Amino acid sequence: MLKNRLLLLISAGHFAVDVLNSIVPVLLAALAVPLALSNAQIGIALTIQIFAGALSQPLFGWLADRFSARPAALAGGGVAWMAICLAAIALSMNWTLIVLLVGLMALGSGLFHPIGTASAAASAPSRAASATAIFFFSGQLGLSLGPLLGGALLTTPDGIRLMLVLAALMLAPAVLLFAAPRPVIPVGGTARAAHAAVRVGVAILAAFIVLVALRSSIQSVFMSFLPKLFADRGWAPVAYGAIAGTFMFTAAIGNIIAGDIADRFGMRAATIWPLLISVPAGLVCIWSPSPLTAFIACGVAGLVIGGQHSVLVVHAQRLLPVRQGFAAGLILGFTFATGGIGTALVGALADTVGLFTAMQATVLLALPAAALALTLPGRESVVSAVAAAEA
Repeated sequence: MLKNRLLLLISAGHFAVDVLNSIVPVLLAALAVPLALSNAQIGIALTIQIFAGALSQPLFGWLADRFSARPAALAGGGVAWMAICLAAIALSMNWTLIVLLVGLMALGSGLFHPIGTASAAASAPSRAASATAIFFFSGQLGLSLGPLLGGALLTTPDGIRLMLVLAALMLAPAVLLFAAPRPVIPVGGTARAAHAAVRVGVAILAAFIVLVALRSSIQSVFMSFLPKLFADRGWAPVAYGAIAGTFMFTAAIGNIIAGDIADRFGMRAATIWPLLISVPAGLVCIWSPSPLTAFIACGVAGLVIGGQHSVLVVHAQRLLPVRQGFAAGLILGFTFATGGIGTALVGALADTVGLFTAMQATVLLALPAAALALTLPGRESVVSAVAAAEA
C-alpha cells in the first residue's frame, strides 16, 4: 500500500490541504487583538470557510465525474489555490478582504476533497477501505500539525513572513499531483446500493443525518474555538496552537481505532461509547486550570470526538447510488456544512453568554448524538458481512 504512488501523492495533497485549513483559526485568533475582532466575527469568517468548502464539494465532485481526464491535476490545482489565498490573507489587514479571501480559499478545499476521496479508493480497488483510511489519516494529521505550525510561526517577530514561506512549501504537493498517474474512478451506484438505500427506514435515516450533524458540529467547534478559548486566558499563540493541534492529532489516531472497532464490533460500538466518553473529557479540557491536564483531556477528547468521521462517511457513501466523485462531495459537503452551522451558532452564543459557557453546551451535544447512534448497524451486521464474504 505504501508503494502506491498515486495514493501517496493524493494523501500528501490531503495533508497540505488540511494544514492550510487548520491554520486559519489560529491566524484569526492572532489577528483578533490588532483588528479588534469579536467572537461573532471570527465565527462568521470560519463559517464562511466551512460553508464555501462544504457547499462547493458536490458541484466539484460532479464536475470531476464529468471531466475525469486528469482528476489528480484538478486536486493539485485545489492545493495551489489554497496556498496562494493563505499568503494573501497573511498580507492583508483589512477585515472585509480577509473574509473574502477565507471564502475563496475554501473553494480549493471543496475542489480537492471529493476528487481526493474518490481517487484514494480507486488507487487500490482491492483494498479501497484501507486506502481511504490512509487518505483520511493524512488529512487529520495535517489538521493536527497546522495549528502547531501556525502557532509557532506567529509567536516569532517574523510570523507573517514565515507564514508566506509555509504557504510556498505547501505548493510542493500540488506540483507533484500535476504529474500523478490517472486513477480509474469507477461509477458508483449499483442496483444493490440503491436497494439498500430504499430499505433504510425514514426514521433511521433521519436519525443518522442528525447524528452526523451533531458530531460534526462538536468537532468543528473544538477546531474553530479552542485557539480563541485559550487565547482569552492569556496563552501564547504557540500554546493555544499546540492544544488545537493535539486535538486534531489524536482525532487522526481515533479514526484508525474507530475503523477497526467498527469492523470487529459494528458501527454502533464504534460511535456510542466514544461519544459518551467525550463528555467528561471535553468538560475537563474546558474547565481545567492546569495546562497539563487541559492538554491530556484535549487529547482524549480528540480521540473520541474525531474518531467516527471516516466510519460515518464510509457508511453514508454506501447508501448513495450515484457516481463516486459526486457521492464523496455530497457526504463530505453535508458533514462540513453542518459543522459550519454549529460553529456559527456557537460564535453568536459566545458573545451573549461567553465562549466558556457556549463550549460547555457544545460538549453536551454528544449525549443526544450517542442516543441517535443506537440506530447504527451493530455487531450482527459485521457477522452477516463476514458470512456473506465466506459464502
